[in-house]
Amino acid sequence: MKLYNFPWGPYPRRLTLYLAEKGITDIELIEVEFPHRPERWPEGFLLNLNPAHSLPVLDTGNGMLIGQSIAILEYLEERHPSPNMLGGTLEERARTRELMAIFDEATSFFGLWARHGSRLNAERHTPSAEAASIGAERFASKLRVGEAKFVGPFVAGSRITIADCVAMALIEFADRFYGVPVPADCPKLAGWYQRLSDREAMRSPRYPEEMLSLAYGLPEQTRIFL
Repeated sequence: MKLYNFPWGPYPRRLTLYLAEKGITDIELIEVEFPHRPERWPEGFLLNLNPAHSLPVLDTGNGMLIGQSIAILEYLEERHPSPNMLGGTLEERARTRELMAIFDEATSFFGLWARHGSRLNAERHTPSAEAASIGAERFASKLRVGEAKFVGPFVAGSRITIADCVAMALIEFADRFYGVPVPADCPKLAGWYQRLSDREAMRSPRYPEEMLSLAYGLPEQTRIFL
């Protein structure tokens, strides 16, 4: 199998965290250094992998390409069921999938805020205070749902699951790349984030300095403070 990925975006980062926690080493990792600059790729490279022009993409080795991070996570979990990171019972699996969905939706709304409010994205997306405000409001709302559903000590219960990887990829990206901290009214998520940041598998990636300098400080750029 081959995984086409890059190390710091919130969707690809889910896979990086999962593979490290799971201890999966039999996948060839192919890192795309400039995922947002298609002019630096070979012609047709990403389109041939994924019509959506996005990463990650998993080549299963049997002619199938999977281009959605949640689908890749579940596929790998079925291929590598131990250690279990989905849940041992029907109820545990349902809880994990529910929290995965909550933080996946939160990631989409955060993207709306960042795309239309950040200096980093001004050339590729039309700046819009209204769109940024909607994205920020709904992002915060989803985090508060995650806070209310938080079980502890991990997102979905007593052991780390795929839901932790999805949530960590988002919260780390928001905090360290865009300078958006966990809202003050989400103390359980804030404490969980600090604890997981100390895990070896959860070490923060290095962000490109030229991009970080434009991205960091999203609340100040948009005058939206959660």
